[in-house]
Amino acid sequence: PGRLARGKLELLPGKLELDGLAGSSHVTHEIGYDELSGVHVGRSSAERLDGHPTLVLDRVNAEPFVIASVALQGVVAELAVRLSCCIAA
Repeated sequence: PGRLARGKLELLPGKLELDGLAGSSHVTHEIGYDELSGVHVGRSSAERLDGHPTLVLDRVNAEPFVIASVALQGVVAELAVRLSCCIAA
């Protein structure tokens, strides 16, 4: 498993950007839509984060990237739909 971080996610032209904190360190991570092979809502216990459903970004040449929203549960499903459209484009 990778590092746990908190922050914001932005859907930008050609990529998504995650910007936040891992502990007290600033982290930024960019993933191009062309690097994604799929996206789904993780509902199994293995895919959940602290019991919350997650957005699982399946990447072509890397481990899946997992994102959770602790404040707005519906945003995970909405992001899955929006990112599916970006991958298909």
